[in-house]
Amino acid sequence: MPSRLACASSSNASAGPWRFDTLAATDIVRQAILAEALVAAILLALIFGHALWLVWFKAHFRVRLAAARESITFVLDTSEVSTEEEGRRTRQAVSALEKLPVPLQISIFKSLARNLSGQQKKKVSDLAVRTGLLAVADRGLQSRKWWKRLHAARLLTVLDVGAASLPRLMKDPNPHVRAQAVEWAGGHPKPEFVRTILSLLSDRAKICRFTAQNSLLKMGHFAVPYLCQYLLQNPNPAFTNALEVALGLAEPRFLPAALRLCGDKSAPVRAMAARLIGQIGGKEGGAALAGSLRDAETEVRAEAARSLGKLGEWPSAPALAQALCDPAWDVRRAAGLALRSLGSPGILLLRQSLNNDDKFACDMARQILEIPASAVVRDMS
Repeated sequence: MPSRLACASSSNASAGPWRFDTLAATDIVRQAILAEALVAAILLALIFGHALWLVWFKAHFRVRLAAARESITFVLDTSEVSTEEEGRRTRQAVSALEKLPVPLQISIFKSLARNLSGQQKKKVSDLAVRTGLLAVADRGLQSRKWWKRLHAARLLTVLDVGAASLPRLMKDPNPHVRAQAVEWAGGHPKPEFVRTILSLLSDRAKICRFTAQNSLLKMGHFAVPYLCQYLLQNPNPAFTNALEVALGLAEPRFLPAALRLCGDKSAPVRAMAARLIGQIGGKEGGAALAGSLRDAETEVRAEAARSLGKLGEWPSAPALAQALCDPAWDVRRAAGLALRSLGSPGILLLRQSLNNDDKFACDMARQILEIPASAVVRDMS
């Protein structure tokens, strides 16, 4: 009997710390759950409270907001009115807008300016200047907080104003602010803006690189000489970004740069240069593409074959027929489709390749000849 009690007491003693640890862990988990529930409740209260405040805010200023919109509508009226009447409408609109809080003024101008152009947008911008929003935005651009600079830059971009203050933001420390300033510059083609935008093609932030490409495309022909000069410089990591813009513009003036880049040390750059030549053409381009069929990289050879097909370079048919023996399937298919697009000379070489000793060339020629003529263009793209 004593031995059993001793065993029981010893087992309880050994189980004691384990039970204590279990209870302590349970209390910690319970407290963590309660804390998370409290945080979630506070967040929900803040969200619903903010929503209710917005509803009250808009309802409180609903009459003034309607009056401001109506007065702006009169200003934007395209019917012929006297100078005196136009001035009266403008003063009335400015007075109605000044009765609204700045956030509502900004909301009105943003919603209007996005959907207007030409003279009407100019009138809206003039109203914003008269109301004092330009001064508000300029103060926002001086803020140390990047999101305030961003909101100010967006407002000036929508209103299409801010030529005196926005250009310097293309070198702002924050990438979102830089991108917004570059978007604004895309609508104001100037040599100094183009050079700055080209430098941002190698920006460390993806949003800046993407916006720079869009702005250059928006500038169109104005940006071509500067982009040509950029591509003719020494090898640059941003050449692929610049070549994407050149592909979007597809100007013959890019041919010298494309020919030079066919010998670039980077395979993606050589491939894009071959693709660019396929869009702009030229006898020199055809010869360069024929040389690219012997490139060490598969992607370059395939792109060269596709470009030769797009250009309809029938003198390159023998080189394309030789490419049917290429070890890479992508190159063989691109060469076969290019031959098919050349018409009779290419089809003749494809039929001759049916008897080629190279089984890969023979198989690809047979596949290409079996494609319906209506599907060849689709497959080439």
